[in-house]
Amino acid sequence: MNLLFNINDLKNLLVDYYNLTKMRIAIFDDGFHEIASYPDRLSTYCRIIRNDVAMHKKCTLCDYNAFIQCKQQKSLHIYACHAGLTEAIVPIFADQTIIGYIMLGQVLTTKDRHALWHEISESMKAHDVDLTALKIAFDNKRNVHQNVINSSAHMMKICASYLYSSHKLVLKKDSLPQKIDVFIGENLRNDLSVPLICNQFQIGKTKLYDIANQSYGMGIAKHITQIRLQRAKEYLMDTDLPIYEIADLVGIYDYNYFTKVFKKETGVTPKDFRKGNTLPV
Repeated sequence: MNLLFNINDLKNLLVDYYNLTKMRIAIFDDGFHEIASYPDRLSTYCRIIRNDVAMHKKCTLCDYNAFIQCKQQKSLHIYACHAGLTEAIVPIFADQTIIGYIMLGQVLTTKDRHALWHEISESMKAHDVDLTALKIAFDNKRNVHQNVINSSAHMMKICASYLYSSHKLVLKKDSLPQKIDVFIGENLRNDLSVPLICNQFQIGKTKLYDIANQSYGMGIAKHITQIRLQRAKEYLMDTDLPIYEIADLVGIYDYNYFTKVFKKETGVTPKDFRKGNTLPV
Protein backbone atom coordinates (compact mmCIF):
# COMPACT_ATOMS: atom_id res chain seq x y z
CA MET A 1 0.00 0.00 0.00
CA ASN A 2 1.21 3.53 -0.76
CA LEU A 3 2.04 5.27 2.52
CA LEU A 4 3.49 8.73 3.08
CA PHE A 5 5.30 9.45 6.33
CA ASN A 6 8.04 11.50 7.94
CA ILE A 7 10.48 9.04 9.47
CA ASN A 8 11.65 11.59 12.06
CA ASP A 9 8.09 12.18 13.27
CA LEU A 10 7.56 8.44 13.63
CA LYS A 11 10.86 8.01 15.45
CA ASN A 12 10.04 10.76 17.93
CA LEU A 13 6.74 9.09 18.78
CA LEU A 14 8.40 5.70 19.23
CA VAL A 15 11.14 7.15 21.45
CA ASP A 16 8.54 8.82 23.68
CA TYR A 17 6.58 5.59 23.92
CA TYR A 18 9.69 3.58 24.76
CA ASN A 19 10.71 6.08 27.46
CA LEU A 20 7.33 5.48 29.12
CA THR A 21 7.09 1.71 28.76
CA LYS A 22 10.69 0.50 28.26
CA MET A 23 9.30 -1.89 25.65
CA ARG A 24 10.54 -2.10 22.07
CA ILE A 25 7.97 -0.68 19.66
CA ALA A 26 7.85 -0.83 15.87
CA ILE A 27 5.60 0.38 13.04
CA PHE A 28 4.89 -1.86 10.05
CA ASP A 29 3.14 -1.29 6.74
CA ASP A 30 0.14 -3.36 5.68
CA GLY A 31 2.49 -5.93 4.12
CA PHE A 32 4.06 -6.57 7.56
CA HIS A 33 7.33 -4.79 6.63
CA GLU A 34 8.96 -2.78 9.40
CA ILE A 35 9.29 0.92 8.55
CA ALA A 36 10.38 2.34 11.92
CA SER A 37 11.30 1.04 15.36
CA TYR A 38 12.87 1.98 18.67
CA PRO A 39 15.29 0.68 19.73
CA ASP A 40 16.38 0.02 16.15
CA ARG A 41 17.80 -3.42 16.87
CA LEU A 42 16.01 -6.47 18.18
CA SER A 43 16.80 -7.45 21.76
CA THR A 44 19.96 -9.48 22.42
CA TYR A 45 17.75 -12.43 23.34
CA CYS A 46 15.99 -12.37 19.97
CA ARG A 47 19.20 -11.83 17.99
CA ILE A 48 20.85 -14.87 19.59
CA ILE A 49 17.88 -17.07 18.68
CA ARG A 50 17.64 -15.68 15.14
CA ASN A 51 21.32 -16.45 14.48
CA ASP A 52 20.17 -20.00 13.78
CA VAL A 53 18.59 -20.25 10.32
CA ALA A 54 15.81 -22.63 11.37
CA MET A 55 14.93 -20.57 14.43
CA HIS A 56 14.98 -17.37 12.36
CA LYS A 57 12.37 -18.93 10.07
CA LYS A 58 10.34 -19.98 13.10
CA CYS A 59 10.45 -16.42 14.48
CA THR A 60 9.41 -14.99 11.12
CA LEU A 61 6.50 -17.43 10.85
CA CYS A 62 5.43 -16.65 14.41
CA ASP A 63 5.36 -12.91 13.61
CA TYR A 64 3.50 -13.53 10.36
CA ASN A 65 0.80 -15.62 12.05
CA ALA A 66 0.35 -12.92 14.69
CA PHE A 67 -0.06 -10.23 12.02
CA ILE A 68 -2.61 -12.38 10.19
CA GLN A 69 -4.57 -12.89 13.40
CA CYS A 70 -4.57 -9.15 14.08
CA LYS A 71 -5.59 -8.44 10.49
CA GLN A 72 -8.49 -10.89 10.56
CA GLN A 73 -9.93 -9.70 13.86
CA LYS A 74 -9.16 -6.04 13.03
CA SER A 75 -8.30 -5.33 16.65
CA LEU A 76 -5.60 -5.58 19.30
CA HIS A 77 -3.89 -8.98 19.46
CA ILE A 78 -1.74 -9.96 22.47
CA TYR A 79 0.16 -13.23 22.27
CA ALA A 80 3.19 -15.22 23.47
CA CYS A 81 5.80 -16.00 20.82
CA HIS A 82 7.42 -19.42 20.47
CA ALA A 83 10.42 -18.19 22.49
CA GLY A 84 8.33 -17.23 25.51
CA LEU A 85 8.10 -13.47 24.99
CA THR A 86 4.85 -11.54 25.20
CA GLU A 87 4.06 -9.16 22.35
CA ALA A 88 1.09 -7.12 21.14
CA ILE A 89 -0.02 -5.89 17.72
CA VAL A 90 -2.65 -3.28 16.91
CA PRO A 91 -3.84 -2.23 13.43
CA ILE A 92 -3.60 1.35 12.14
CA PHE A 93 -6.77 2.37 10.31
CA ALA A 94 -7.55 4.87 7.58
CA ASP A 95 -11.33 4.87 8.00
CA GLN A 96 -12.12 1.14 7.59
CA THR A 97 -8.87 0.25 5.82
CA ILE A 98 -5.87 -1.22 7.65
CA ILE A 99 -2.82 0.73 6.47
CA GLY A 100 -0.28 -0.58 8.96
CA TYR A 101 0.41 -2.01 12.39
CA ILE A 102 2.17 -1.16 15.64
CA MET A 103 3.93 -3.92 17.54
CA LEU A 104 5.38 -3.79 21.04
CA GLY A 105 6.78 -6.26 23.51
CA GLN A 106 9.70 -8.67 23.64
CA VAL A 107 9.15 -8.91 27.39
CA LEU A 108 8.43 -11.74 29.83
CA THR A 109 5.17 -12.06 31.74
CA THR A 110 5.77 -15.48 33.28
CA LYS A 111 5.23 -16.22 36.95
CA ASP A 112 7.79 -19.04 36.84
CA ARG A 113 10.98 -17.99 35.04
CA HIS A 114 12.75 -21.23 35.95
CA ALA A 115 10.09 -23.42 34.33
CA LEU A 116 9.93 -21.19 31.25
CA TRP A 117 13.70 -21.26 30.80
CA HIS A 118 13.71 -25.05 31.06
CA GLU A 119 11.03 -25.25 28.36
CA ILE A 120 12.83 -22.80 26.06
CA SER A 121 16.30 -24.30 26.49
CA GLU A 122 14.96 -27.77 25.72
CA SER A 123 13.37 -26.50 22.51
CA MET A 124 16.68 -24.88 21.45
CA LYS A 125 18.98 -27.86 22.02
CA ALA A 126 18.47 -29.25 18.53
CA HIS A 127 19.50 -25.91 16.99
CA ASP A 128 22.68 -23.90 16.65
CA VAL A 129 21.85 -21.54 19.51
CA ASP A 130 24.39 -20.42 22.11
CA LEU A 131 22.49 -21.48 25.24
CA THR A 132 25.03 -19.89 27.59
CA ALA A 133 24.64 -16.49 25.96
CA LEU A 134 20.89 -17.01 25.67
CA LYS A 135 20.59 -17.76 29.40
CA ILE A 136 22.35 -14.50 30.23
CA ALA A 137 20.05 -12.60 27.88
CA PHE A 138 17.03 -14.40 29.35
CA ASP A 139 18.06 -13.48 32.90
CA ASN A 140 18.39 -9.84 31.83
CA LYS A 141 14.92 -9.82 30.30
CA ARG A 142 12.34 -7.68 32.07
CA ASN A 143 9.47 -9.51 33.69
CA VAL A 144 6.35 -7.36 33.69
CA HIS A 145 2.87 -7.96 35.02
CA GLN A 146 0.21 -8.85 32.47
CA ASN A 147 -1.72 -5.74 33.50
CA VAL A 148 1.23 -3.60 32.38
CA ILE A 149 1.18 -5.30 28.98
CA ASN A 150 -2.57 -4.75 28.70
CA SER A 151 -2.31 -1.07 29.64
CA SER A 152 0.65 -0.50 27.31
CA ALA A 153 -1.24 -2.20 24.50
CA HIS A 154 -4.29 0.02 25.04
CA MET A 155 -2.03 3.08 24.97
CA MET A 156 -0.68 1.71 21.70
CA LYS A 157 -4.24 1.68 20.29
CA ILE A 158 -4.44 5.41 21.02
CA CYS A 159 -1.10 5.90 19.28
CA ALA A 160 -2.41 4.01 16.25
CA SER A 161 -5.39 6.37 15.97
CA TYR A 162 -3.12 9.38 16.48
CA LEU A 163 -0.76 8.34 13.68
CA TYR A 164 -3.52 8.62 11.09
CA SER A 165 -5.58 11.48 12.56
CA SER A 166 -2.47 13.69 12.93
CA HIS A 167 -1.26 12.79 9.41
CA LYS A 168 1.95 11.22 10.68
CA LEU A 169 1.06 8.23 8.52
CA VAL A 170 -0.93 9.03 5.39
CA LEU A 171 -2.50 6.86 2.74
CA LYS A 172 -1.96 8.32 -0.73
CA LYS A 173 -5.16 9.79 -2.11
CA ASP A 174 -4.96 7.74 -5.28
CA SER A 175 -4.95 4.48 -3.32
CA LEU A 176 -7.53 2.13 -4.86
CA PRO A 177 -8.52 0.56 -1.51
CA GLN A 178 -9.28 4.02 -0.15
CA LYS A 179 -11.29 4.96 -3.26
CA ILE A 180 -13.32 1.78 -2.89
CA ASP A 181 -13.95 2.58 0.78
CA VAL A 182 -15.17 6.08 -0.10
CA PHE A 183 -17.47 4.68 -2.80
CA ILE A 184 -18.93 2.13 -0.39
CA GLY A 185 -19.46 4.77 2.29
CA GLU A 186 -21.25 7.08 -0.14
CA ASN A 187 -23.51 4.33 -1.51
CA LEU A 188 -24.58 2.33 1.54
CA ARG A 189 -28.26 2.52 0.59
CA ASN A 190 -27.55 0.94 -2.78
CA ASP A 191 -27.07 -2.71 -3.70
CA LEU A 192 -23.28 -2.84 -3.38
CA SER A 193 -22.74 -5.93 -5.47
CA VAL A 194 -19.37 -7.16 -6.66
CA PRO A 195 -20.24 -6.44 -10.32
CA LEU A 196 -21.25 -2.87 -9.42
CA ILE A 197 -17.97 -2.16 -7.63
CA CYS A 198 -15.91 -3.83 -10.34
CA ASN A 199 -17.66 -1.78 -13.01
CA GLN A 200 -17.17 1.44 -11.03
CA PHE A 201 -13.39 0.94 -10.82
CA GLN A 202 -12.91 -1.04 -14.03
CA ILE A 203 -11.33 -4.02 -12.28
CA GLY A 204 -12.02 -7.76 -12.32
CA LYS A 205 -13.54 -9.80 -9.52
CA THR A 206 -10.20 -11.43 -8.69
CA LYS A 207 -8.56 -8.01 -8.30
CA LEU A 208 -11.36 -6.83 -6.01
CA TYR A 209 -11.13 -9.97 -3.88
CA ASP A 210 -7.35 -9.54 -3.59
CA ILE A 211 -7.72 -5.90 -2.54
CA ALA A 212 -10.31 -6.83 0.08
CA ASN A 213 -8.21 -9.60 1.60
CA GLN A 214 -4.97 -7.61 1.56
CA SER A 215 -6.27 -4.18 2.61
CA TYR A 216 -9.31 -5.01 4.72
CA GLY A 217 -8.35 -8.44 6.06
CA MET A 218 -11.65 -10.00 4.99
CA GLY A 219 -13.89 -10.65 2.00
CA ILE A 220 -15.50 -7.67 0.27
CA ALA A 221 -19.04 -8.64 1.35
CA LYS A 222 -18.06 -8.81 5.01
CA HIS A 223 -16.15 -5.54 4.69
CA ILE A 224 -19.25 -3.82 3.31
CA THR A 225 -21.28 -5.21 6.21
CA GLN A 226 -18.67 -3.91 8.67
CA ILE A 227 -18.91 -0.42 7.17
CA ARG A 228 -22.71 -0.53 7.32
CA LEU A 229 -22.63 -1.58 10.98
CA GLN A 230 -20.04 1.07 11.85
CA ARG A 231 -22.26 3.73 10.27
CA ALA A 232 -25.24 2.29 12.16
CA LYS A 233 -23.32 2.60 15.44
CA GLU A 234 -22.66 6.26 14.68
CA TYR A 235 -26.36 6.90 14.01
CA LEU A 236 -27.33 5.05 17.19
CA MET A 237 -24.94 7.12 19.31
CA ASP A 238 -25.36 10.51 17.63
CA THR A 239 -29.04 10.67 16.62
CA ASP A 240 -32.51 9.84 17.92
CA LEU A 241 -33.56 8.23 14.65
CA PRO A 242 -35.74 5.12 14.97
CA ILE A 243 -33.76 1.92 14.59
CA TYR A 244 -35.75 0.78 11.56
CA GLU A 245 -34.85 4.07 9.84
CA ILE A 246 -31.17 3.61 10.67
CA ALA A 247 -31.33 0.14 9.15
CA ASP A 248 -32.67 1.69 5.93
CA LEU A 249 -29.98 4.40 5.93
CA VAL A 250 -27.18 1.83 6.02
CA GLY A 251 -28.73 -0.35 3.33
CA ILE A 252 -30.12 -3.23 5.41
CA TYR A 253 -33.81 -2.94 4.68
CA ASP A 254 -35.05 -5.93 6.68
CA TYR A 255 -35.31 -4.71 10.28
CA ASN A 256 -35.17 -8.22 11.78
CA TYR A 257 -32.15 -9.14 9.68
CA PHE A 258 -30.43 -5.88 10.66
CA THR A 259 -30.97 -6.66 14.35
CA LYS A 260 -29.70 -10.20 13.88
CA VAL A 261 -26.52 -9.12 12.05
CA PHE A 262 -25.88 -6.26 14.48
CA LYS A 263 -26.14 -8.54 17.52
CA LYS A 264 -23.95 -11.19 15.90
CA GLU A 265 -21.17 -8.66 15.29
CA THR A 266 -21.42 -6.61 18.50
CA GLY A 267 -22.93 -9.02 21.01
CA VAL A 268 -25.86 -6.69 21.77
CA THR A 269 -29.01 -5.54 20.01
CA PRO A 270 -29.11 -2.07 18.42
CA LYS A 271 -31.45 -0.93 21.21
CA ASP A 272 -29.08 -2.10 23.95
CA PHE A 273 -26.10 -0.62 22.11
CA ARG A 274 -27.82 2.77 22.04
CA LYS A 275 -28.62 2.56 25.76
CA GLY A 276 -25.02 1.73 26.63
CA ASN A 277 -23.43 4.37 24.41
CA THR A 278 -25.67 7.40 24.81
CA LEU A 279 -24.75 10.01 27.40
CA PRO A 280 -27.58 11.09 29.71
CA VAL A 281 -29.00 14.56 29.06
